[in-house]
Amino acid sequence: MLLFTEDYKNQLIIYNEDGAFKRTFRLDYKPRYLTEINRNSVAVSCPQDRTVLIIEISTGSVIDRIITHDQCFGISYNMTNDFLYVVVGFKSICVMNLARQEMRILDLCHTCCHITVHKDMLVCIDNTLITCLSLQGMFIWRFQEDKYKRLRRVTTDDEGNVYVTNEDTNVVLVVSKDGNQQKEILTESDGMNMPAGIHFDKKENILMICSDRDAWLFDVITNKK
Repeated sequence: MLLFTEDYKNQLIIYNEDGAFKRTFRLDYKPRYLTEINRNSVAVSCPQDRTVLIIEISTGSVIDRIITHDQCFGISYNMTNDFLYVVVGFKSICVMNLARQEMRILDLCHTCCHITVHKDMLVCIDNTLITCLSLQGMFIWRFQEDKYKRLRRVTTDDEGNVYVTNEDTNVVLVVSKDGNQQKEILTESDGMNMPAGIHFDKKENILMICSDRDAWLFDVITNKK
């Protein structure tokens, strides 16, 4: 199934993978960012309410509610260590377990709106910058080009390659795990129109991209040497 947040209606929307509408779940909060915990639960950040919700998909019920000390934005779950990583106040990342215990705060040297975690790496983006850190917050690499001025969301594949949407130029960019290579893999000629949300399903090897109006699913074929 495909899940989307719709903050102006305070709800989650669920579609089947063939694009058929399935159902909506109304919330008492304005959801913005989400991350999969397992096949039946997600964590959703609600910036205005300074709240992270843990939601059971099969019932739509909120099974836990976590209050953050400032507005919360990008969110990612790392199954390797069972931790949630949440951008709080644009300048820090709060690391917590699912028992709502705060493990540590990672202070950033730049603003950040969205993140993704893959095994031992943490990738942050703001409008113009992609930064890769260790899970302890140590700098690994940085990518920035003048033509990418509105980076929106980020995800990784199973190899650690980083996929980012850029809304202004209507492209999806992939950066290699070491940050040394980059390529535009989807452009306007592929139907991209203001791409924003992005998620890589590592089990199915499918890349999902969405705008405010449309969503696209792509099978991903990689050349492994």
